[in-house]
Amino acid sequence: MSQRDRRARAQRRRRARVAGTARDPHASRGALRPARVLAALRAREGAALTPAALARALGCEVGAVHGLHRTLRALEAKGLIERIEGRFRVPRRDGGVEGRLVRVEASASWHVVADDGARWRIEHPGDARAGDRVRIQPLDETGCAELLHVVEGAREHWIGILHRRGGLIHATPYRDDGEWLLRVARDDAGDARDGDVVELVPAARRPRRREAEHAQPWARVTRRLGRPGESAAAFAAVVWRHRLPVDFPDDVLGEVADLAEAEGPDEVGERLDLRALPFVTVDPDDARDFDDAVCAEPAPDGGLLLRVAVADVAHYVAPGSALDREALRRGNSVYFPDRAIPMLPPRLSADLCSLRPGRDRLALVVELACDAQARTRGVRFHSARIRSHARLTYREAQAQLEGARGDHAAMLGELARWAQLRVRERRARGGLDFELPGVEIGFDEAGWPRDVRREVRGAAHRLVEEAMLAANRAVAESLRAEAVPIPYRNHEAPTAEDAALLAEHLRAFGIARAWPEGPLTARALSRALARTPAAQVGVVHALVLRQLRQARYGAASLGHFGLALPHYLHFTSPIRRYADLVVHRAVKDRLAGRLPANPFAAVQRVAARASVRERIAVRAEREMLDLARCAFLHGRVGEEHTGTISGIGRVGLFVTLAPWPVDGLVGLQRLGPCEPDALGHSLVTGSGQRFRLGERVRVRVAAVDLVRARVDLDLVEPAPRAPARAARRSSAQARGGRGGRGRRKGSAGRTRSRAPAAL
Repeated sequence: MSQRDRRARAQRRRRARVAGTARDPHASRGALRPARVLAALRAREGAALTPAALARALGCEVGAVHGLHRTLRALEAKGLIERIEGRFRVPRRDGGVEGRLVRVEASASWHVVADDGARWRIEHPGDARAGDRVRIQPLDETGCAELLHVVEGAREHWIGILHRRGGLIHATPYRDDGEWLLRVARDDAGDARDGDVVELVPAARRPRRREAEHAQPWARVTRRLGRPGESAAAFAAVVWRHRLPVDFPDDVLGEVADLAEAEGPDEVGERLDLRALPFVTVDPDDARDFDDAVCAEPAPDGGLLLRVAVADVAHYVAPGSALDREALRRGNSVYFPDRAIPMLPPRLSADLCSLRPGRDRLALVVELACDAQARTRGVRFHSARIRSHARLTYREAQAQLEGARGDHAAMLGELARWAQLRVRERRARGGLDFELPGVEIGFDEAGWPRDVRREVRGAAHRLVEEAMLAANRAVAESLRAEAVPIPYRNHEAPTAEDAALLAEHLRAFGIARAWPEGPLTARALSRALARTPAAQVGVVHALVLRQLRQARYGAASLGHFGLALPHYLHFTSPIRRYADLVVHRAVKDRLAGRLPANPFAAVQRVAARASVRERIAVRAEREMLDLARCAFLHGRVGEEHTGTISGIGRVGLFVTLAPWPVDGLVGLQRLGPCEPDALGHSLVTGSGQRFRLGERVRVRVAAVDLVRARVDLDLVEPAPRAPARAARRSSAQARGGRGGRGRRKGSAGRTRSRAPAAL
């Protein structure tokens, strides 16, 4: 290449950078600031991103990528992020390790070579293959580890979008952060149209003359899945992206086919017959399994005798069986708006272990004797047979409570009064009570979302939640007293850094009058949240939840900060959580007078896998919700609605629409030059307009991107213009904060509204 050509190419690059900055004035100055980049990587929950993928997540133009490299190198030099094979992420805090899976042929064993050169021995590689990048959890000092998840590896097929450009056909990612392109021959494209979501497999094609050695590979379309946004296409893409197992292996189905509905004569004699008691299940309208039921009766001393029955899944799933291994591999069920991927085959999850009305079922029962103040005074466990007397939805149960009529109205009323006292006791000890309703989505016959609404929560929801919490707590305290190895549900207190940032957020809302010195307690946080104005509850609670650590499973009890309990675990959903199944086995061992079957190391392996599988399920469920909400709005482009500002960042304003729980973005290109404050609570434009978190605005649906699951909004009625002095003061704070110290760590990037993580 001549010197003239090199100068011309350099000039084109400079023009591209300038053009990128002109389109987004904050691409290099705002979006690439270290705190913003760090917050974006933290939001990925440990996932590693290429600079190009990170630039897209930050809303940067192509011309800003060069500046992003400088920011990444500076963060890496400070130890705040790490580089993994050309990708960047925040260092993991959960003890997980990543590396390459290798097979030692001489000993037929599997090892993982970590990024620091350490080698870990793997007993079961699962569906991972040699050369895959995997995540593992070290178990002990002997060099053994549990393989948790395939982070990156070879694919047997792809899910992508087909593009027809004249005689050229290729496929690009759909719902995938990867940057791949597959070429498709005309006779390998089938009847797939331009823009269709398709499944592809490798295709053997003879290389063309002078074809580059690393040219894009060829692929063949095997299935047309639909258009972007359609339920079937979204499901296939999300399953592929997160490597979710859907079909059950033949050996598992063979074991399930041999299971009988009636238990053997020996076990019948050992079980308590509680079929005459009026147990009922209370679940959402679209519940797919019924693994818990409640029954209550008044006690002579004015208290309540509460029984929580949970399906005896452990009776059917023998440790070490093919069914057990597959359940452990999945870790939990995954629930999407219109379908589910169960942890156990339907023969169990929807039949033998589902507490259907009028059917005899095996169960473990937690019996709680409560006094008149709803305090638990005695706990007993039973291996029993029950028969559900009714399958109630939340709406039906709520109607019986409000009308005091119905076959189970009296019992539900007793439970509701008991639940009110339990809620009061939980709040008194400092348990956090977030008001973040869920999302309900209705679909038409074609699988297209027809309605998106907020879940209406009433006394029926409360009584079920409190009954399950009480049962879980009783089992945890009982087994903890006997030092039984089980997977506890731990929720650790915020770090000192997160607690300090949380205090700043609450002070900005005026609800942290007296913040305690030293470690943050759940009681202090609960008291501060109790002072939240009604109009700001949703925004504040979502913000606080994002600042707290995520709950996880562990072989040792570390307490539960959110519930303000020293010991807690999950017991009430063994159909959909493997950790619950392990706890059930421990309870059954105790009832039979046997020593616990699971040693500490085995429980540690279960806890590590269950935590990772839960994170993957949560991300997949959120993604499907986002796709469904975008599909719902796809036909409403141009409509105007009122909304609430739920997040403020350097990419613009995130607004939650009032009619439906759907978020959209008013981007910088629609706002003009602007700057958020240090905490991301307000934003001031160059014209002096101020927007505050929790403020109501009028917006128009400008565009809906079904591929990126993004809703773009136009501002119709902006907030009133702020006084000049206030605007200048806010701009000064945005530039440097108090004393000109610059933005605080982890601020604006954390304000985007997200679905809450489970505690």
